Amino acid sequence: MNEKLMIFGAIAAAIIIMSTIVFPFWNLFPRMVTEKVKVVYVDETGRCIVETSDGLVVTIPPCNAKAGDNITATYDGKIKERRKTI
Repeated sequence: MNEKLMIFGAIAAAIIIMSTIVFPFWNLFPRMVTEKVKVVYVDETGRCIVETSDGLVVTIPPCNAKAGDNITATYDGKIKERRKTI
């Protein structure tokens, strides 16, 4: 019984360590940012490819804009952090 408890504890500790160091769950939750962006391209499905104020290119859901328009868009701000790690 004591060995089973030690094995279970070791597995639980490994899962906790792996989940916080290797795969941080807080990256799953978006940090939404709303700002004025410039529409670079609108594809055939209506999705807009926009450029943020710091030069990041982001795809947003369908919008009623044309290339060159300035619109207010909301996107996941963690994209910038994720791109730095790639």
